Amino acid sequence: MNRKYFYYLVFGVTFLTFGLVQDYIRPNYEAENSLIIYFLGVIPNFLPGIGLPSLFYVTIPEIFKPNTSIYRNRLKLSIIISMIGLIGNEFITIYTPGRGVFDWN
Repeated sequence: MNRKYFYYLVFGVTFLTFGLVQDYIRPNYEAENSLIIYFLGVIPNFLPGIGLPSLFYVTIPEIFKPNTSIYRNRLKLSIIISMIGLIGNEFITIYTPGRGVFDWN
């Protein structure tokens, strides 16, 4: 299997799982298991933290030529872009209470 397809698969699975957890599992979970409550609170941050770098890691070579520094440093760059987006999203949720808040518990 081509490595590029594996990273696309990781991106797809993480974002499908994110939607599933955010829209169906978290709103309908009514039990009191503290471990599951913890994971349901953390997983919406964890899944994009895995999925976004994998997407950027395979799309950067499609955009930039192999002899550029961006291409050579694509792993670092994909993680930096993802972290800026995820941290920026956390700051946005501070100013939009009740909408898109990842901290469930």
